[in-house]
Amino acid sequence: MDPHKVSELQAFMKMCKQDPSILHTEEMHFLKEWVESMEGKILPATPKTKSRENIKKEKTDNKPSSEESGLQIDSEAVIEPNTDAPQETGDDNVEMTREMTDQANDKKETVEGSCVCYQ
Repeated sequence: MDPHKVSELQAFMKMCKQDPSILHTEEMHFLKEWVESMEGKILPATPKTKSRENIKKEKTDNKPSSEESGLQIDSEAVIEPNTDAPQETGDDNVEMTREMTDQANDKKETVEGSCVCYQ
């Protein structure tokens, strides 16, 4: 077995021991059923467990909860998304000729020759 996968499974099992309500979520329903089919016992859900109705309500509710309303997020290091219009590029169907390659190389040499390089 992949050692990384085993360590992930161990971390998940530890998380389930700390908070068994994880097994009452919709995503983990299959695991709960399997444990119970092996005559294992799952502790009852704690108040932390969210019902399907509560989850749907939270997804549709865009207002911050009382806990979140006081949060301040520092966005100083956040990179803003690029809002510029896409730039036009060359024609993908054009085949490069030797003459076109020579012209591009000449332009490149011109630019390289005019750059001041610091070493």
